[in-house]
Amino acid sequence: MSRYGRAALWLICLSPLVWIPGGFDRFVFGKVLVATAGVGCAALAARRGRLPREVAVVAVVGLAWFAVACLLSPTPWASFVGRWPRYEGVPVLLVYAGCLWAGARLLGGRGHAEQKELTTAVATASVLLGIASLGSALGWSIEGSSVEDRTGSLLGNATDQGMVAMMLAAVLFAPWLTRRTPLLTAGLAASAVTLVLSGSRASLLATLVVIGATVVLKRRSNIQRAHLVAAGAAVVVLAGLVLALPQTRDRLTSTHSVDGRLLLWRKSLSIGWERWWSGGPSTYVDTFGRHKDAEWVRVVGVDNPPDSPHSWPLQALVAGGVPLLLIALAAAVLVVRAGWFAHRRDATDPIVLATLAATIGYGVALLPNFTIAGSTCLAAFLAGVLVAEEAPVRERAAQPRLAATAAVAGVVLFTLGAAAEQAVADGVEAVLDHDLETAESAFDRAHHLRPWDPDTSMLAAQTMAAPAYERVGDTPELTERYARRSLARTPDTFPAGLALAVAQHGQGDLAGAHATLDRLLALHPNEPTALIERARVRFEQTDVAGARADLRLARRLSPRDPTPGELLREIDSRVGAGRG
Repeated sequence: MSRYGRAALWLICLSPLVWIPGGFDRFVFGKVLVATAGVGCAALAARRGRLPREVAVVAVVGLAWFAVACLLSPTPWASFVGRWPRYEGVPVLLVYAGCLWAGARLLGGRGHAEQKELTTAVATASVLLGIASLGSALGWSIEGSSVEDRTGSLLGNATDQGMVAMMLAAVLFAPWLTRRTPLLTAGLAASAVTLVLSGSRASLLATLVVIGATVVLKRRSNIQRAHLVAAGAAVVVLAGLVLALPQTRDRLTSTHSVDGRLLLWRKSLSIGWERWWSGGPSTYVDTFGRHKDAEWVRVVGVDNPPDSPHSWPLQALVAGGVPLLLIALAAAVLVVRAGWFAHRRDATDPIVLATLAATIGYGVALLPNFTIAGSTCLAAFLAGVLVAEEAPVRERAAQPRLAATAAVAGVVLFTLGAAAEQAVADGVEAVLDHDLETAESAFDRAHHLRPWDPDTSMLAAQTMAAPAYERVGDTPELTERYARRSLARTPDTFPAGLALAVAQHGQGDLAGAHATLDRLLALHPNEPTALIERARVRFEQTDVAGARADLRLARRLSPRDPTPGELLREIDSRVGAGRG
C-alpha cells in the first residue's frame, strides 16, 4: 500500500476519534474534516478497486435527489448546507459518499498487506476509544459536564460511541478467531469496554448480531470448535460486563425511552406523509413543533425537541420523501447483496466477513437511531471495502483529480466550520462572564467564518436572550439582529423566534413581541417557554385573563417548572394590590 493509501486508511479509521478542543459542538466538523482529508489522500493513491456500477449509480442518484429535495424544501439554502447540530446537508453527504468510494478504491484488491493495515488501524482506534471512554466514565469528559450516567466520550453521544465500538469490534472479531495477536485482542477488549460503558441497547443488540452473523457465515469455511468456543466466550464476557455496570443494566430493563421512541416514529410518519413526494432536508426540528401534542408532552415531555426521527428509513422519508426512502432501501439491498456475493466467492477472506458483519450490524443499530459524521464516515468506508471489485491500477485521471479537488475544497470549508465552533463557544462563555463586548465580537466572528450557516446566528440570539430579558446594555438590539438574521433563512426556528420576542419585549415593543409569539405558538403550540413569555407581554398589555390562561397551560405542560406558578401568584398579588 502506498503512503497516500496508508494515510487515507488511517485518517478515515481514526476520524471518529477527532474532536474540536474548546468548540461549542465539538463532534461534527473535526470528524468530517479529517475524513475529507482521508478521501483526498485516497484520490492520490493508486487504485486497487472500485465500486460496483449499480452501487455507484444508486449513490449518485440518491445525492442528486437529495439536492433536488433541498431546493424544493421551505428552506432551500439551509437544507442544502445542513442544520445544527449534525449539518447533514449536501457537503457532509458528499463526504459520506467519498468515504464509500475511498474504501472501494483502497482495498479492492484485498491483499494481505492491505488487510493487515486495516486491522491495525481499526485495533488502534478501538484501543484509543476504549481509553477515552474509560476516562470519561471516571470523570474525564472532553464533551463537558453532564447530568447523565451515559457519556459519549470522543463521539459526544453515547449511542454513537456504542455504534462505532460495535463496528470496530466487528472488523476485528473475524480475524481474531484465527489470529489472536495482542493488538487484535486489546482492540476487541477495548471495544467491549466502550460498548458497555455506552449503555446503547441498539449497539449491544447489533454486537450480538455481528457475533452471530460471523459464526454463521464462517461455517461456510469449515468453522472449528475453537471458533464457536471463542464466540461463546465473547458473548459471556459482554453479558458479564453489562450486568456488572448498574447504569447499563438498569437501562436495558427501562421502557420509558422505548415508549418515547415508538411515539416519535408515529409522529415522524405523519411528518413524512405531509411532504411524501419530496420531504424536507433539515426541516424536521422546525416541523415537529406542530406534532408535539398532549400525548407527546405526557410521554416524553417538553424539553429537547428531536431533530431526527431516530430511524434511518424514517430519516430518509422525512428528508427526501418516498423517492429517497426507496433509493436508501435499494442502496442497502445492493450493498448487502454485493457483500454476500463477495463472501460466496471467497468464504475464507476475513476482511469480507468482517466488513459484511460490520455493515449488517450498523444497519441494525441504525434502525432506532440517526446518522451522524462520527459513525457514518466509518460505516461508509467499511461498506466500500465490502462491495469493492478489483480494477486495473491504470485509470483516467479525471475522476481522482475531481475527487482530490473536491476534498481540498471540503477541507477548507470544514476548517472554517471548526473555527466557527470555537468562536461560538467563546461567545457563549463571554455572555456567562457578562463580557458582552467580547461576546458580540465572538459571535460576529463565527458568522464571518461560517456565513452560509443560519444557526450560528440562532445560537448567538439564544445565548443573548437571557441578558436581553434583563435589558442589559444593548443586548436587546443585538439579540434582535442575530434572531432576524437566523429567521431570514429558517423562519420557523423556535429558539430564534423566541429570542426575537424577548428582544422586542426588552425594547418595549409589546405589540411586536405579541405578534411574534402568536406566530411562534401557531407553529409550536405546546412550548411552555413561549407561553410564559407571552403571558408576561399580555400582562404588561393589561390582558390579565390572557396572561393567566397562558401560564395555566404552561404549568400543565411543564409541572416541574416553578415559573408559571410564581408568575400566577405575582399577578394575583399585583392585581389584588391594585384593587385594594
